[in-house]
Parts: sequence; structure tokens; C-alpha cells
Amino acid sequence: MSDNAPGIPPIAHKWERIQDLPDNWQDLCRPDLHAVHRQWVAERKLIKDETKIRKFQEELALLWAIETGNIERLYHVGQGITVQIVEAGMEALGEFHARGLITADAEALIADQRAALDMVMELVGSQRELTPFYVKELHQRLTLNQATRDVLGQSGTVKKQEWRSSEKGVWKKWPNNPLQPDGSIHEYCPPEQVDSEIGQLLALHERHEALDVCPEVEAAWLHHRFAQIHPFIDGNGRVARALSSAVFLKDDYLVLAVRDEEHRERYIAALQAADKGDLKPLVDVFAEIQRNDLQEALKIIRALRGEESVQAIEAAAAAARQSQDATTAKVAGALDELVRVASVRFEEVAAETQRAFESQGVVVSATVSRGDPSEASWPRESLEVVVRNSGRLDADRPPHWGALRLGVPARPETDMQLVIVLFPRGGPPRAYEAAEVLSTNPDGDGGWRSRSTSGDGFRFELQPSDSEAMEAVAAEFRVWLEERVTRALRFWADNL
Repeated sequence: MSDNAPGIPPIAHKWERIQDLPDNWQDLCRPDLHAVHRQWVAERKLIKDETKIRKFQEELALLWAIETGNIERLYHVGQGITVQIVEAGMEALGEFHARGLITADAEALIADQRAALDMVMELVGSQRELTPFYVKELHQRLTLNQATRDVLGQSGTVKKQEWRSSEKGVWKKWPNNPLQPDGSIHEYCPPEQVDSEIGQLLALHERHEALDVCPEVEAAWLHHRFAQIHPFIDGNGRVARALSSAVFLKDDYLVLAVRDEEHRERYIAALQAADKGDLKPLVDVFAEIQRNDLQEALKIIRALRGEESVQAIEAAAAAARQSQDATTAKVAGALDELVRVASVRFEEVAAETQRAFESQGVVVSATVSRGDPSEASWPRESLEVVVRNSGRLDADRPPHWGALRLGVPARPETDMQLVIVLFPRGGPPRAYEAAEVLSTNPDGDGGWRSRSTSGDGFRFELQPSDSEAMEAVAAEFRVWLEERVTRALRFWADNL
């Protein structure tokens, strides 16, 4: 909201030229945030299908688009409706308006704000440079469909005024110093100083990037100093939050989603503290928002582990639907996909093991292998253990397998190998069973002195033409597999 106040009221906050970062800016950095961020970067690498991560990021981007207008009181979208919109996605926005859950203005402004975030991503991806022209274009995109703005009338009451397109994306031509509730004035940068102050702001920001200023401090500094200038007649807060998000996104953090109901009070108080020279409260607000959202992202990543081959299984099932008669080749392909599920999970465990041991300064060996009986290296001895325990084997249909081996080179006697074997169990032509063999105490000649199996195999029937049945098999196999992986890791940990 902006307009000239009538009369000559007292000045509560006098405008000053923007100041650089405080000398002790390193003390404002948040190591707790950086620790969570390192975890996010490391664990995200374990997920090979980035589309799952992008879905979460898109939901956060839509949340940002809703909340950045909520905070400015451009509209009101309650927390419950916000959650529903975020879950439904941007394409469902019109449906929420049609059902009377959001206004037409809210629909248009949220769309504008989400589109503006795409502009931010162009900046993050180095497709655009942060220049005064870019800032003006960003403002124009954010406010494209905002038909009115609030102004303070001579009587002291707030009223709506038409906001012409020609006033958007241009620096202010008149002072926009707001009248405070106590009747005092908060001064922003005079119109004639905007060009030079924006130039100084962007030059200092470029210098901070070269200094590698931590993102929570730089985002808070850039946001507050931009707000001090207040270069546009309205919409400055939205631009400031977009630029702060760009700072975080460039450093591989998340978009900065300041929530109205959750954060507004602290956020405004932190901006007021920054007006008085204390940037720390704003840094802390931004850091805590990022930390909480990163922790939520980590939960999602951990839930996704082991699911990298879902698309491959679905593709196999879709191909199988095209044929009513499943051939031997199709059965073998479906088995191969299940071995792939196990191998991908083993690869993730290997990566997680290497990361955890490296963080402790311990060298570890983690290898994954897979194959079928046509390969000379297949673990025949492991299959013999399965046969001894189960008494089931159909020699006409070969088994498939995947293996994970973990060890500490300095202590080879602690090596462990987990083999998952998928083998035909006789009876119906598509009846199979998965079993695990845990090998320990290597003998030094490539063999193992001890092998064991729980005997609790996973039985299933392959129906390549029935996609739902195959999806159910894959889902149950994942649960069974995870239990065996956990058991093997605990056994290995106990013997280290």
C-alpha cells in the first residue's frame, strides 16, 4: 500500500542510503541450516529419478505463489484451501474459482506470481542477468493482472485506485512513504534517488556473490535493502521475496515460501528490526523456513528410496498388456525388472554406506552385482543354500539374482555379502520365489565360510499381461526386500 500522507506528520523512520553487510556478517550465518542443506544435497543424489524431487519443488513454488499475495492482503486464501490447491496443482486453479473457493482476482494474481517465479528460475539458471531492467520486468510480471492498489485518501482512509499498466514495471514518480498507525511517516527512498540506489544494491549483491556470503544472510540483506528503496509505487514486497528466493535457489536451496498464517508476524517484526540496524531476526526467519522445508524434503526423499525402478516396472507391465499370451521372454523380462529393483536398492545402500563412512573418515568398500545363470560368475553356492533350506527348484527354469557386498578393507574378515535369488519353485509355470542368502567370514580365496538364509522366502506368480497384478508383486517384493536389507545391515554393524 502506498500514497502521500496529508499534512506534515512526524517522521518515525528517516530514509538513508542503503548500507552494506555488517562487518560481522559471518556471525549471522546458521550452521544448523548448512548441515541440513548438506544432507539434502547428499541424499538427493541417491534418488536417480529427479521427477520425484521436482514434484515437491513445484508444490513449494505454487505455495510461494499463493502466500506471497496472502501476506500483502491482495486476497485471502485460507490454509486449508491453500493445501488443496497445492496438492491439486496449478492446472486446477480455475476449478477452485469455479467452485467459489477463491476469487477471480486471486486466481489471476496467483497465476501471475507463479509465472514470475519462472522468471526467477531463468535468473537462477543464468539465462538472465540481475539488472535494473530485469527487476522492472519481474515487477511487471508479478502485478500484470492486479487491477487496483490501495491508496491513503485525504481523510486518512484507505481506498482502492485503478492501477494502470503504464505504472507497472517502472520506478515510482512520487514518494510512497506510508502513514503508520500512530500517525507518523516511514520514509522510503525518494524517487529521484531510485536509479542510483538500485545500481548500488545490485553492485553490492554482485560483490557478495564473489565473497560467497551464506545465502540466508544475503537473502535477508537483499530483501531488506530492496524494501528500504521501495522503488515501485506498489508490489515491492513481492519483488523482494522473489529476489530472496533467487538467492537461495542459486545455492541449491529451496524457494523461500514465507507463509502468511505461520510467519507473517515474525517476518514483519524482523523487517522492522532490520530498519533499526539488526539484520539477525530476518536472517533467522529465513533460515528457519529453509531448514524446515529442507527437512520436509528429506522425509520425502527417504520415502522414495528404493523406488527408482517403478517406471521401468510400469513400462514392462504396459508392454505386457499388449499381449494376451505371456511368452517366456516376457516372464524373463519381468523377473529382470524385479532384479533391477533389488539392484537399484543395493546401489542406494552402497552410496549411503560410502557417504556415512567417509563422514567418519573410514574407508569402506561397497559393490553391487547382478545377473543370471548364463553368466559364469553367478553365485551357484548361494542357490544351493536356498535349495537346502527350501527343497524347491525347477531345473528347467533358471534363477535370477542380485548381490550387495560391503566391507572395510582394513578388516577383510568383516566382509558381508547379501544375495537375492529369484528362482522357479515348481508347480505352475509362472510360480517363483525370492530368497536371500547372507554370506559372512570370507575364506580369502573368493569364497565364504558361513552362509545363511532366513528361510522366509517371497512367493509370487508372474502374470505379465496383468499390470495390476505385476504392480502388486513389485510392491510386496519391495517390502520383503527392505526387511532383508535391514536385517543384513544390522548383522554387519554388529560384527564391525
